Amino acid sequence: MNTAVIGLGIGLAHVAGYLKSNHSELKYVCDLQPERLTRLGGTFEQGSFKVLERLFTPEEKSTPWENLGIRATTDIEEILADDSVELVSLCTPDYTHYELALRCIEAGKHLLLEKPLSLEYEKAEEILRRAAEKGVRISVGYEFRINPAVLRLRELVESGELGDIQAFALYHYRTPFRRDKWNKWIQKKEYSGGLLIEETCHWFDLAEYVTGKRIESIYAVGSEKIHPDFDYEDIAFCQGRYSDGAVYQISHALSGFDFSLGMQLHGTDGSAWCGLKEEPYSSLDAGTSDYLGVVSSAGLNASPQEAEVRTYGWEATEPENIREYTVHTLDRLADDKEFLSGGEAGLRSLQVALAARKSLDQGASVEF
Repeated sequence: MNTAVIGLGIGLAHVAGYLKSNHSELKYVCDLQPERLTRLGGTFEQGSFKVLERLFTPEEKSTPWENLGIRATTDIEEILADDSVELVSLCTPDYTHYELALRCIEAGKHLLLEKPLSLEYEKAEEILRRAAEKGVRISVGYEFRINPAVLRLRELVESGELGDIQAFALYHYRTPFRRDKWNKWIQKKEYSGGLLIEETCHWFDLAEYVTGKRIESIYAVGSEKIHPDFDYEDIAFCQGRYSDGAVYQISHALSGFDFSLGMQLHGTDGSAWCGLKEEPYSSLDAGTSDYLGVVSSAGLNASPQEAEVRTYGWEATEPENIREYTVHTLDRLADDKEFLSGGEAGLRSLQVALAARKSLDQGASVEF
């Protein structure tokens, strides 16, 4: 099917997926920054989204778009008017998702939409409603659902190996958001929703996806005094209960110097621990590990030597996950099957994120 990518920041990982898939002919890329429209690697030299560079060959990075058979444009309408385009990846700033998603839907394009669906719940509902009316399918970019370490945690839950899950915890330590975004949109809560909506929505999604439970209450606290050029929280701590009484905790720090994403599962028969890195070298373990992901699990009262340990390579990193989730979306469209993360998943995670925002603003727990 003919495809297009609108937004060439994180959208470059979608480009990698479309170039890899046997179901895709990438016909258009669209962006407003001229340097992104010259060639695929147009902004890597500036450090922009350099983490995605490894997804492409040196030849791909140096080749002009037109030599790859791809039309580069600043005009979204050119894409929407082309009836041959069936699937569009919408990877533009968060505050544009509502308007641009509706325009793509009205043009009859299936959507791979980067999170969040919208910054407002009612507008996100409208996106899904209009898509259903037009027969358009929406896949939401929760790429961690395809991460093999995350899938291992989910497997441990579904198999019953850990017993009845009583607690889930997630701790994310990372560097600040980059300050080179278009018009600095990500630094403003009005345009990004703040940390809780812009990125913590990933972790609210995992808190339900991994455990198979639904969050029932949330209490959030945070600090916004570390980065004065961002008008929202640098640190957010959230906790609450699931509908069955189990508990969860999510810690999100946007003020680090390295990357670490850790998750824990605690059940009546055992527990599991997961750690994910971004690069082979991490200062957080003194560079002692060469893997990029690890999941350890064991029964109650076990020793370290008794734990089952599985390690993962590049396939457990976010750039590869985005590329593979793009391939997954194409595969599911071709086979007319459900997406691993569809519109309802996007709506649910937004609901939780907005409740966290309300809790942080009001200083009180919010119940669903």
